Amino acid sequence: MGLVDYGLFSEKLPPCFTSEGLSDYVPNILLKLITETDEKKLNKLLKNREHDFIRYEPLREVNITRQIGIPHPESHIVQCLALKRHWAKIKRHCAKPETPMSRLFVRKMSSKRVFRMNYKGKEHLENEEADIRKMTGAHYVAHTDISNCFPSIYTHSIPWALHGRSKSKKNRSVLLEGNLLDKVTRGTRDGQTNGLLIGPHPSNVISEVILTRIDHNMVQKGYRRFYRYIDDYTFYAKDHNEAEKFIHDLGMQLREYELTLNGRKTEILPMPLPIKEDWVRELNSFRLPAKGATVHFGTVRSLLDLALELAHGAETYAVLNYAIKMMPRNLDSRAKRLFVQETINLALIYPYLAPILEEHVFNKHRYDGIEKAILDFIEQLLAIGIQRIFPDAIAHALYYSLKHNLQLSTPEDKLREVIEIDDCLSNVLLLEYAKRYGVNGIREDIRRRVDKLKGTDPREKDRFWLLIYQLWLKKTLNDEGQQFLADLKRNRFGFVSFR
Repeated sequence: MGLVDYGLFSEKLPPCFTSEGLSDYVPNILLKLITETDEKKLNKLLKNREHDFIRYEPLREVNITRQIGIPHPESHIVQCLALKRHWAKIKRHCAKPETPMSRLFVRKMSSKRVFRMNYKGKEHLENEEADIRKMTGAHYVAHTDISNCFPSIYTHSIPWALHGRSKSKKNRSVLLEGNLLDKVTRGTRDGQTNGLLIGPHPSNVISEVILTRIDHNMVQKGYRRFYRYIDDYTFYAKDHNEAEKFIHDLGMQLREYELTLNGRKTEILPMPLPIKEDWVRELNSFRLPAKGATVHFGTVRSLLDLALELAHGAETYAVLNYAIKMMPRNLDSRAKRLFVQETINLALIYPYLAPILEEHVFNKHRYDGIEKAILDFIEQLLAIGIQRIFPDAIAHALYYSLKHNLQLSTPEDKLREVIEIDDCLSNVLLLEYAKRYGVNGIREDIRRRVDKLKGTDPREKDRFWLLIYQLWLKKTLNDEGQQFLADLKRNRFGFVSFR
């Protein structure tokens, strides 16, 4: 049940949001989803399990937002149980072609038994060797990706991928593996057939079901010198015509599943080309002191200056993310202070960097008195988030405040503007802040906002399910048609933890 416990909340969220242990509270009636063979009973189990979802907008590297989703826990559990029911079928399906073209796989992490879609970490060297073999005889490389992939996936294409379109259209029973996965996936988006939620891990599994079928079809057409990472394709071609034909044939295959290529990101380039981008090679070539040697600020400054120069040249600020993460741990005391301040300065200009500071800066380079630097940072980050309507910046500012036990000097009138932005997760964290520091006016304002949801359409309540869970009593949840949340509340399950 790793997907239930660790697949609800995206890694893009502040890490205080958790569903760990949720599998212990799966109702027995839902567990029948794994084994039920009577179609009528299975349909009855699935009835009224569809929900809308929480919207959240993490920042991307160019300081623009991208919507991700947090499904209602009931529809999330139902989807996970359906995946568990047909896991053997999914594994066999995703093993095609025999030499997988996807650079993703479903990883079962030993520490938390979390299923995660990721690079095949320990097989990185094997992938590198495979790439070099695929380049043999190639004179061109084609790059392309799927336009707006997850939001464009048509859920009815899940059974098409597993069983073929003809069989799927003839057999609409939920006992057919693909039909069940189609139905429960729609359930995480209030019954909508267009789109997968970005963020939850089950969406990655579903996308692989569809895209692995397309990979297999392309191999059947004779294309073996390509690989795919999520929705990005790379193909090594012997000549320009073959590269063009690959893009054409891939586009036609995608159309079979209601998907299209992204023309803006499609290109054919002459070989040879470096495997890694220029800025990655430049940073990896930077001469750091020997392992274990003390690092002084001059080295820190040089690395950050190089990263900024490369970022401007490459027009991507992922360079800064990479450089911050590669900074050695053994900085001297002055280097620590100044590196922390430099990364804070960068994160205030590029707030998308804020989420990495906890692990790669504040914890890794902690020093006596760092709390003041963190407090100054989060107060400014909060102000930027409110001014520019960046809920992600607001949420991370409040998270850092709660995680480090730092009370803000931000006036109540300014905090009230967070409520007006009406972002569910930001308001959950603001509520936690108000409770911890006794800001009763803010606490009551959030309660009044949430109480406006009483008697509204269930979809409206679903979009704020975590906030109503935090505020409403069991009886109120029951009265408002949220029996599943009421049962979790009765068991005192918590979705927010600062351990």
